[in-house]
Amino acid sequence: MTHSIASSRELPATHRRHRLVAVLAAAALGVGLTAGSTPAHAADAGFSPDGSQPYATVAEVEAFAPDTAVTGLSVTKGTTPDPFSGSYIGFIDDALGKDRDMLLFKLSSPVIDGTSGLKPAGIWAGMSGSPVYTTDGKLIGAVAYSLNYDNLPVAGVTPAEYMKNIGTTGLTTTAKVKVTKGNLKTSSAGIKAAGDTLVGRALTPVRTVNVAGVAGTKSNAFVNRTLARTPRSAAASSFLRSGTFLPAGVSSANAVPQPLVAGGSIAALYGDGDLFGGAIGTVTAVCGDGPGATVWAFGHPMFGEGKTTLMMANVSTALIVPDGTGMVGSYKQHSQLGAPVGMIDQDRLVGIRGTVGDIAAFPVTVDIQNPSGNQVASYSGNVSYQSAAASAAAYLIGQATYEQLDQYGSGTAEVTWTIDYRRADNTTGSLTNSQIVSARYMFPDILGSEAANDVYEITENPYEDVAIAGIHATVKLVSSDSLSYKVSGVQVKGKTGAWTTLSGSKLKAGSTYSLRPQYTVKKNGKSSGTVFGDPLSVKLSSKARKSGSFEVTALTELSDPCDEDSEECDDWATGEDPYEDFDELVAALDEHPTSDLVVGQLTHRLKKGSTSKVFDLTGPGVVTGSRTASFTIKS
Repeated sequence: MTHSIASSRELPATHRRHRLVAVLAAAALGVGLTAGSTPAHAADAGFSPDGSQPYATVAEVEAFAPDTAVTGLSVTKGTTPDPFSGSYIGFIDDALGKDRDMLLFKLSSPVIDGTSGLKPAGIWAGMSGSPVYTTDGKLIGAVAYSLNYDNLPVAGVTPAEYMKNIGTTGLTTTAKVKVTKGNLKTSSAGIKAAGDTLVGRALTPVRTVNVAGVAGTKSNAFVNRTLARTPRSAAASSFLRSGTFLPAGVSSANAVPQPLVAGGSIAALYGDGDLFGGAIGTVTAVCGDGPGATVWAFGHPMFGEGKTTLMMANVSTALIVPDGTGMVGSYKQHSQLGAPVGMIDQDRLVGIRGTVGDIAAFPVTVDIQNPSGNQVASYSGNVSYQSAAASAAAYLIGQATYEQLDQYGSGTAEVTWTIDYRRADNTTGSLTNSQIVSARYMFPDILGSEAANDVYEITENPYEDVAIAGIHATVKLVSSDSLSYKVSGVQVKGKTGAWTTLSGSKLKAGSTYSLRPQYTVKKNGKSSGTVFGDPLSVKLSSKARKSGSFEVTALTELSDPCDEDSEECDDWATGEDPYEDFDELVAALDEHPTSDLVVGQLTHRLKKGSTSKVFDLTGPGVVTGSRTASFTIKS
């Protein structure tokens, strides 16, 4: 079970509304791994394909006498695993699925017991995956379940025999395992070893330590709010919205150069750099050296997605923080992150598995400009998980804006984004869009939502398998205030060059006039002066008679996706796809109007009937509202 945090906009008239999540994250490392530190025994069953790590079968362990001694490894500070000891309690029948048992051990170390100068930590978050060995070096399995949050030293261990087959088995498991006298298989001595509190309690997966990028150092709530506003996938949603959030240390290629080892910390990452976010646990076993080495960890799923694409990296630990309340649980606090060293491709119910080697990820970058258009900051990260792409865009745009404005309230900015993608036939394409965004509250959240929805529409389209190859956004900060412009009237230029109100004016048929829209400036929701749009030239028909009008309307006021004659609305209502193929979808995304677009409509009566002409105008920023100015016509 992981605990994590993590990230809507309204699409154009022809688009769906979606919510995604995602999340994000990142860290780093870039070296090979080394095998576990326990001795090999050629005559024993080999956990690794080359037999370099012997393991004890489930049957062997369940035949142990209660109190049989075991050892283990887990990092409590830095990167070097520290030893712990333990004793066998018994096993819980079918706890990990039909005919799949969970092993129980009572563990001991200065950190677990509280003899290191701090309170007892018990089985802490981030300990999941810690290898447990027989006294002669056989791998028994991984610490994976605990009696959260009571700091008790009893651990449920996922057998190595099951983890060995990650990716090839149909195991099932449960989120909680109730310990009863019926399913606990042990002797009275085993019950005594466990302590009086074991029977009647429930074991749950040892939590991984969840981390996110630089936003965590300032405001955990920012991460939740930003990603709550973006489309979401189930996996990213689960990860980014549950439980403990801990800020990330600064990652760099040289921060943690040590290779991953059994008992060492490991980060499973959706992204790196400024998009760091993921979960930290412990390595159970490493088979092989350098590129191609295989890594097993956690002993329980991250999400249980099966095939996945997560980066993995080493982590340096600051300390184990014991929980003195019995409400939160103890946890591992990391201090630094290395560069990604390989990819995790299996997220199964008994653990995760990855391979050291090349990294498969796409870049996400955000450049911040001041009102003059000069670049003042740049943010970047790599994302390995396609379903997190939309959340990555929303998060990084929002986070960069939040930091540069140094506030979470109001703001106005122009944002432009380009999404590069690779189609099913391996051809590439890109989509570029822009928007002017103004908001009085939660401005950083809102700013990236339209880019996020474009990303989501591309990745989750129903027509073909399309992968994101890169996302780049430029944010031009206009103001730290929310600035918008409400249509308040229309002016006409007279013969003397003076501008006057069009409403009530007398115009001559067949003549040409200069008109301009009038806007009331709204600063943080309150009126703050008047500005005017660019002049446009209009000519009345020589057959114009009696009266006419000029209506100015913000285009966003006209973007109602559903009307009586909308076939596409009918398509959404019936669940049918509104486009023929991916090309039509991208074309529709590309047509999305910006919030500064205005429609001017000149209408006047003729000798017979009436005439109307539409003008496309550009406002000074985010435009709202509509106003009609009526005039009379002289023959």
